[in-house]
Amino acid sequence: MTDAGQPTPQHPPEVAVSTRRRLSLLWLLPLVAALIAGWLGWRWLEDRGPQIVITFQSGDGLEAGRTRIKHKNVDLGVIESVRLSDDLSQVIATARMDRAAGRHLKEGTRFWVVAPRLSLAGVSGLSTVVSGTYVEMEPGGGEDRREFDALDDPPVIRADVPGRSFSLKAEQLGSLAQGSPVYFRGVQVGEVMGYNLSPQDRTVSVSVFVRAPYEGLVREGSRFWRSSGIQFTAGAEGLKFQTESLKTLALGGVVLETPPDPQAGEQAKDWSTFTLYEDQQSAAAARDRLRVRYRLEFPGSVQGLQAGAPVLMRGLTVGHVAAVRMEYDEANQQIHIPVDIDLEPDLVARTYGILDDKPMDEATLRKLVAIQVKKGMRGRLASGNLLTGQKLVSFDFEPGPHQPVPGTERSELPTVESSDIESITRSAGVLMDKVSALPLDGLIADLRGTLQSVSGLAGSPDLARSLAALAKALGSADALMRDADRQLPELVKSLRGVATAAQGTLNSANGLLGGGGGQADLAGVMRQLNDAARSFRVLADYLERHPEALLRGKSP
Repeated sequence: MTDAGQPTPQHPPEVAVSTRRRLSLLWLLPLVAALIAGWLGWRWLEDRGPQIVITFQSGDGLEAGRTRIKHKNVDLGVIESVRLSDDLSQVIATARMDRAAGRHLKEGTRFWVVAPRLSLAGVSGLSTVVSGTYVEMEPGGGEDRREFDALDDPPVIRADVPGRSFSLKAEQLGSLAQGSPVYFRGVQVGEVMGYNLSPQDRTVSVSVFVRAPYEGLVREGSRFWRSSGIQFTAGAEGLKFQTESLKTLALGGVVLETPPDPQAGEQAKDWSTFTLYEDQQSAAAARDRLRVRYRLEFPGSVQGLQAGAPVLMRGLTVGHVAAVRMEYDEANQQIHIPVDIDLEPDLVARTYGILDDKPMDEATLRKLVAIQVKKGMRGRLASGNLLTGQKLVSFDFEPGPHQPVPGTERSELPTVESSDIESITRSAGVLMDKVSALPLDGLIADLRGTLQSVSGLAGSPDLARSLAALAKALGSADALMRDADRQLPELVKSLRGVATAAQGTLNSANGLLGGGGGQADLAGVMRQLNDAARSFRVLADYLERHPEALLRGKSP
């Protein structure tokens, strides 16, 4: 209370008020939303993957936002945009890949368009008729990469297929194409992946792939040759026709052959280079084995003889023709056509044991050939194929001493005239020239004159002289017929004319003699002349029907 007795006034308590401003919980909602959006965006960017650029030669089937990029039918990305290059020669597609595909975008990664394709190798991409065209991705190795060039065609062999690749060198591509099969003993073991032309030596390089587990069949001594698909063979059983599969007929093929150990050598390394031969015979002739070369010269023409033709000994192959060329001898001013042959001792089996397990060497083979030459071994050209006219070299044994044929003095082995049809024709031509040189016209004229003299002078004293001349003429004609051993059309024609004239003349002579009834001896002579003329006619008719009788004699 106060001094005046008044009560003391009451003051309200002081309240401590904080001046710091508090954050409202309502503001936390936008912050949380921003954080969630940022996290989702970061996850989207992380899952989105890298962006790549693929260059195509054509834009067929490519649509921005719709064309997918797949691997084993699983989506890995999508084409975002498609545009032309600045020079309008290519199509550039920008694609967004998934995060899982980012680590597989390497230098060896390949892309190509999968669409329905119809070719000789078959039909592919039929599933895209329903699902639509897409881009296939095949992962590869190497450094990271973001720009790629798409393949024009799908690869024949995928990168994940085990096996080995090899390179074949050939002069011509022939019927081979991408996807052509590779066979080993009739079993397909691989395919042709592709080919290219070498600008250096202008040869064709064919890439082949042999799948596992067959890649071990390719050794250093292996041989490759083309498979034509169709084979004709002619033997004692007749003609044989053999074909491969329809795929080989359409695309061609390659045949792989590996000799037995130890001739096969070591296993071939990846991308080893081999020669692609035209056929099996060429591949067999190219084997690394001993060859002993001889120089031969044949009389006459060597038309039809080519390098690679077989060399036969009594019908069995003992070598091959290495070269056929023409040489000019300036000293003697003569042209020679030497034929080089290679004799292969591996083709000749010996009946006695080989010393120290060593094969026949060159010195042994030359000694063997020299012994056989002393026994009468001679070489000649023979027809290898009557249809194509190809020839070969054949050795056989001829009885009697060897008489060198002119023009073959420089031959290392003795040769003789060929026995084929061409040589027979040539010999017949020489004989015809000799026959043409004979006084055949004078002989026929004498015969006709003699017969006319007999007809007009049947009762004259000159009859004896005419008959003697006639006998001489007939004897000459008979000798000429005995010497003719080839088909002589001109001679047959002349004999027919002689027989016709003689028959007419003798008929006249018979009529004349019939009026003289007292000349019995002369009538008998004329009958003999009539029989001789008839014999000439019969002979001419027979030779006209059977000209081969001049070569083989009269058939039974």
